[in-house]
Amino acid sequence: MFVQMPLKIELRDEAAFETYIAPNEQVAVALHHFQQALSDQGGEAFYLQGAEGVGKTHLLQAACRFVSKATHGKRQTVYFPLSDQNLPLIPDVLTGLEQVALTCLDDVDQKIGDAAWEQAIARLLSKAAIAGHHVVLSGKTAMEAWKFATTELNRAMVNVLPVTLAPLQEPEDLILALQRHAKRMGLQLPNEVGRFLVKRFSTDIEELLSVLQLLAQQSLIEKRRLTLPFVKHVLGDPK
Repeated sequence: MFVQMPLKIELRDEAAFETYIAPNEQVAVALHHFQQALSDQGGEAFYLQGAEGVGKTHLLQAACRFVSKATHGKRQTVYFPLSDQNLPLIPDVLTGLEQVALTCLDDVDQKIGDAAWEQAIARLLSKAAIAGHHVVLSGKTAMEAWKFATTELNRAMVNVLPVTLAPLQEPEDLILALQRHAKRMGLQLPNEVGRFLVKRFSTDIEELLSVLQLLAQQSLIEKRRLTLPFVKHVLGDPK
């Protein structure tokens, strides 16, 4: 069971390490270490940094799913999107989360400069490390560019390992990512369909995944495989 406290925040079905494609070997090695660290109780903390659409939220939620699945739900996980204006999040929401095996805070850089939030995050990092529990942060801004309001968080971030992510750009990587997502949906995405989608739309993986979701729904409704003629029919492509 996934536990998000005190709010119930659903994890995306497609959020898994298996569906994430690293853009280069350096990122692949860093994420391999990241995944290995989640398997033990060393109390390491990570900061996933990168622009919009590089997979930060995907990896945070994948980490929650990985820890819970690996321990058959015995180790609790928490995921909070700190930039979500629809959630009534206050710094006190982090109190006690050091007792949780894995806490993931998305868009944490949105709270930098707010003394109350900085102090709450610093306490979480310090106490979680002592308890042997993991904290994973994400944000668009590199840590060295943060303008801290407190010395507490500045000191606490020294022990946080940065992982810089990059967008997928090679068509082959984008197609592989689409195929892994399709497989998780119970579908097979032929190479020719993948090439068509990348050429027809863009190299934005989020946009491509939205198209794939549409195709998956239509495939289920019409009980059709994702052949090129079917995909072109659904997308209204006359060619």
